Amino acid sequence: MTNRRHIACVLLGLAGPLSSRAAADDSETIIIVDKAPGEADRDRDRALTEAPFVTVLHPDEHPAAASVADAVATAVGAHARSLGGLGAYASVSVRGASPGHTVVLIDGIPLARLAAVTTDLGRFSLAAFGQVDLYRGAVPVELGGAGVGGALNLVTRLGRGEHGERLTLSAGAGSFGARHLRAHHGDRHGAVESSTTLGYQAARGDYRYYDDNATPLNADDDGERVRRNNGFTAFDGATRWATIDRDVAGGVRVASTRQGLPGSTVNPSFGASLTTTDVIGDVAFDARVGDATAHQLAYALVERQHLDDPDGELGLGAAVRDSLTLAGGASSTWRRGLGPHRGVLGGELRGERFRDRDATGAQPAVFGNRLAAALTTAADLVLDPPDARIVITPAMRLEAVRTAPSAMTAGPTALQPVATRGDIVPSPRLTARFAVRDDVSLKGSVGWYARLPTLIELFGDRGYILGSPELRIERGPSGDLGAVWAPAAALGDFDRVLVEGDLFAHRAHDTIALVTSAGFVARALNIGDTQSYGGELVASARYARMLSATASYTRLVAEQRTADPNFDGKPVPRAPGHALYARAELAHRVLGHLASVWGDAAWQSMSYLDPMSFGRVPARVLIGCGARVALGGGVAVALDVANLADTRVVRLPLDPPPSPTLTDAPTALSDVAGFPLPGRSFYLSLDWSY
Repeated sequence: MTNRRHIACVLLGLAGPLSSRAAADDSETIIIVDKAPGEADRDRDRALTEAPFVTVLHPDEHPAAASVADAVATAVGAHARSLGGLGAYASVSVRGASPGHTVVLIDGIPLARLAAVTTDLGRFSLAAFGQVDLYRGAVPVELGGAGVGGALNLVTRLGRGEHGERLTLSAGAGSFGARHLRAHHGDRHGAVESSTTLGYQAARGDYRYYDDNATPLNADDDGERVRRNNGFTAFDGATRWATIDRDVAGGVRVASTRQGLPGSTVNPSFGASLTTTDVIGDVAFDARVGDATAHQLAYALVERQHLDDPDGELGLGAAVRDSLTLAGGASSTWRRGLGPHRGVLGGELRGERFRDRDATGAQPAVFGNRLAAALTTAADLVLDPPDARIVITPAMRLEAVRTAPSAMTAGPTALQPVATRGDIVPSPRLTARFAVRDDVSLKGSVGWYARLPTLIELFGDRGYILGSPELRIERGPSGDLGAVWAPAAALGDFDRVLVEGDLFAHRAHDTIALVTSAGFVARALNIGDTQSYGGELVASARYARMLSATASYTRLVAEQRTADPNFDGKPVPRAPGHALYARAELAHRVLGHLASVWGDAAWQSMSYLDPMSFGRVPARVLIGCGARVALGGGVAVALDVANLADTRVVRLPLDPPPSPTLTDAPTALSDVAGFPLPGRSFYLSLDWSY
């Protein structure tokens, strides 16, 4: 939950047959701070009338250089997992589920592919989107088979901004060589709206951190080190066009990132790097056929990656690899009113091809193909027409998948033929919403969900992952239940009040995890069952139309359930049991200029790095602050400060303590994955809108 202030502010130093319109219509906002007129009413309606629990993240609530991963890390129930560096690979875990259980989409286009378990969120700039919808748990059936970790849909804003601006320019610089340039143009052209964005971000990431030299009980060899090979450079561009009614929409998005791969503090990497280039395109249109509405979507995705590890710092030896992923799909979703009810029926086809080539020509290329077809159906059943206070939605997604790999190139079965694999994946679910009164709703869901193993998990790569063709599908039940209170009228001087709380639980059978066997070499294995349960609480309000505040708390119990007594009952790695985030912002006019100041605090409890709970990440508290002033003429300047207390060393409890006088040891401030994070950092940004 705190990663945004560790990483983004160091920058101070989606199966989607849904169109953009439909994706926006299926979301709600949990944090409501200083939105345009009408925005608060829209958010209130979504919070009360939609069954899924959704947090909507807005770019103006985060630093100018924040990535999508940084913003998601502040959301209730979510934890970002990164390699510790600016622009580094980052994924998100929701409600204790593995990152692969959170589907990632851009304007309804799925980004997950057969080779990778999840999508790198660290390379997507938050400012490149109008909003990010984070579904926690159940999601609309059109977004795929997610349900344990939910879904993340990155939505492009079309047309002019909230205050009518057509052109926005932004630039900034800060600690550790961080800088950015971004331009955005959005406007209406007759019956069409558009959005075009160009962006550049980079950083050296050479911050200092505390290093205990892997000897926590010996302070004589401790000292400060400079994080090396930790920089990145990223470019992105996108253009999207749609009719005013969103009946026709389409666009193209390109992103390219080159980043160093610094490794861990114990095994640093000084020469390895990864370059990733993505091209995503889609076209969608709606049509009416009799009493039904049909939504059609077609998309294509091309991703190219180049891994350069000349000294073999990451895996089994020196590696220079090129990988190419080609993916495409099409879907059709039909909706029709059935009296007071509504039925949904959809079909989807997609194909993916993955090629991994040794750039030196020393080994044969690895290929993989995956074909999938899915049938989705759902019904919104109104139990009390015409009031529609009670709505129950049973839904089913049935997916058939065929995976055809080439021979593996590593491990005991290297170069042996591998049989084509076929899987049938059902995902039934039930969601419900009960409007107790106009400002209170009860919401809940229950379902059975599954995740297919990826190509790399099944068949490995020639770098540092060995294949396991016998992997079983990870699957299990999941459910949640909660309530939301959002009064329409002000409560004295308080307005825009929202309180939401929920309980959740899920159990995964045949959980897939990468288990280290030697050095950095790992193999994907079914480690048995895992279960997670807990609760989430969010509250936000505005006082006297000047002071906005929000706070969120997540309680998570994530543990392993297996016949092996060495693992049974142990916590799931990288899942803190407690996380708290709070933010307050004061906005007021000073000498005729709108100014705002804010402060936030993030706390999370201790977490573990491995299934045996040997490696631990200590609890931490981080504080940030910032200010923004509108200078006039559309120009504004902002300053963000991360880790205000300059925390770089935290105390790690020793269990059991070696002696009564030695109960803890100093260790580096770290990400939940164990990678070191920076101390105090600053970022100054300037933006102009017209």
